[in-house]
Amino acid sequence: MPPHILDNPAWASLCGPHAPFAVPALDGGGRATRYRDDVSPFAALADPADPRAWHDLRALTGPGQVVGLTGLLDPPDGWETVGSVPGVQLVDTGLRAEPAPEAVRLGPADVPEMLDLVALTQPGPFLPRTVELGRATRLPNSLNTAVVVLLFRTP
Repeated sequence: MPPHILDNPAWASLCGPHAPFAVPALDGGGRATRYRDDVSPFAALADPADPRAWHDLRALTGPGQVVGLTGLLDPPDGWETVGSVPGVQLVDTGLRAEPAPEAVRLGPADVPEMLDLVALTQPGPFLPRTVELGRATRLPNSLNTAVVVLLFRTP
């Protein structure tokens, strides 16, 4: 049975809806990819247990580079974990969407304000073209500060 797309969501996204933002492995092995530098620091491996995927990632990133990978606990020899953040994958099969008239759709013109908010709050990697990955929305809150929501896309 093939793995579920949520078992490797970064790979599914970079090989699917986010393929225009992907940089494939230089040797054409097709076992590693990453987002363009101005979009996101994340990379993905087709199969983290496959040493060839790590070889492709090394060719893609070069020595000494730091990339973000999801779901990995124990990288192979020659790789070092320089930081980790525990995460939880949320799946909602019963979401009830409701209109939010106060929500404002954001785009590339809003990036400077979004980057200012990121600098203040440090929520994670957000780069000049990250906004292009999904829908970004500003919702007013009690502090009159923008809250940005981006959706990670899988096929």
